[in-house]
Formats: sequence, structure tokens, C-alpha cells
Amino acid sequence: MCIWCEKYADGHPRWYFNPANYARKLYKVRKEEAEAAGAEASPMAAGGMALLTDEFLEAWDKKDYAKIDKIKQDIEKLSWAAHFGQVVTLEDTLKVIDLIYPIAIMTCLCRRSMLGLPDEENFTCIGMGPGMYKWERWPNNYRGGVQFLTPEEAKDIVTRLNKRGLVQTLFTFGTPYIGGICNCDYPDCSAIRTTLDFGIRTLWKGHHVAQVNRDLCNGCASCIHRCQFKALSFSASQQKAYIDQFQCFGCGLCVSECPQDAITLVERASLPALANVW
Repeated sequence: MCIWCEKYADGHPRWYFNPANYARKLYKVRKEEAEAAGAEASPMAAGGMALLTDEFLEAWDKKDYAKIDKIKQDIEKLSWAAHFGQVVTLEDTLKVIDLIYPIAIMTCLCRRSMLGLPDEENFTCIGMGPGMYKWERWPNNYRGGVQFLTPEEAKDIVTRLNKRGLVQTLFTFGTPYIGGICNCDYPDCSAIRTTLDFGIRTLWKGHHVAQVNRDLCNGCASCIHRCQFKALSFSASQQKAYIDQFQCFGCGLCVSECPQDAITLVERASLPALANVW
């Protein structure tokens, strides 16, 4: 059980299955003379790569590990309180969609900033909850507008993006309130990059871990390209797929790709060595 389940599950199997974590009250309309807040005022509120300051990058370049660790802790503290993500399986994502309203698809801030994708090609993030009713007040974040969806439409989109190889993640917007289903990959996703490249945990591992049945694996390697977390490789000596379970985030993309059904997901908590590796 992750710390978020310990704090916010409230008797539900996972913290993100607790409807209360989607029930943030409607936003108040800000007075015109009030100062902007959140992502409207500062990229720091956007999380991910936006949190990497010049001070951190200079310390990284100089290998000043004491300063690196201090800044990492500060970034994680800020992220976990305001805006962080956790990987979820497609199955769990579809269950979450049944809990939430309203639902809308919108453009991905990461892909706009990392790749410069035009809005018409960039509708890959799903927003949910009362925040969707104020999208017009956040033009820089929701550039291109939002398209409201039925639950079935949202499920179809997420399933299609999963088939393309994108990882489903849930993100908080003021923890514990979950406000988005992101469909991520490396190197587009700033949270994946921040976590993998710099060891700053803005994206938490999921509740599952993939494992290979070596008797069923025929060495076709069709699964290798699906892993966004550098956990899956091919053993040339054994001619089998190999999963570094300490690196695995439990998304399940490799499972759906395997034609031999040689890869399965198991509960992270069922493996003593991994039960606290998040």
C-alpha cells in the first residue's frame, strides 16, 4: 500500500477509487483586482520539468550532491502537496472514469512545451471534475479549448491511446484531489523525465509490477518498445525478455503487447522486496 492509500483511501482498495478525492468544491470566482495564483501565475505550479531551477541544474552539472539532494527534497515536498502523478493500469483507469464528472479531453501542456505540437494534434489529456467548468479562465493551460465527453467516449479514447503505447497516469491538483488522466510517454512527459532523468519523484510507481514467465516467452521481443520506464530489455544470452522489477512502474503496456501471454501483472505489495518501492 502506498502512502497515498494510507492517507486517502478511506476504506477503498486504492486511494484513487475513493470518490471523495474527486469531490473538490467548485472554484470561487476571483475578483478582478486579485493577483493570479497557481499555474496562471507561475510555472512552478505546473510541476514536472518546470520545477527544475537553474540552481538545481548548476548543482547537477557540478555534481554537488548535497545541494542536489536538498533541492530534490524541496521539489518533492512541493510536488506531493500540489501536483504529482501515479501510474495506473488501463483497467483501473476505466474504473476511475466511472467515478468522475464532468470529463473533457484537452491539449497536453507537456507535448506543447517539449515538442511544439499544434493543438489540433495534441488532444491527449483528460481533465475531470469541477475544474473543467473554468477552463476559459486558464487560456495558457487549456489552449485549444476542451471537448466534453461521455464516460464511454472517454473510455474509448483512453483505450485507443493505451494501444498506441501511452501510459495512463492520474495527477492531483491540490492533493488529494485528482483532476486529470494523463496519457504519457518518454520523453514527452515532463513528470516521467523528471523522475527518470533526475530521480525526483514527481511520478509514483503504480500498484502493480510486471513479471515474465520464462517458459512462455519465445524471445520475439515485441514487448520491448512498449516500456516507457527503461525497465524492459532483451537478454541476448537467454533470448528472453527481461524486466527490472525495481524499475517497473506497473503500467501494463508490455502485458497487452505480448502475443504469448508470457507477461503478467502482480500486486506490488505481494513482493516483499518491492512492497515499499514506489
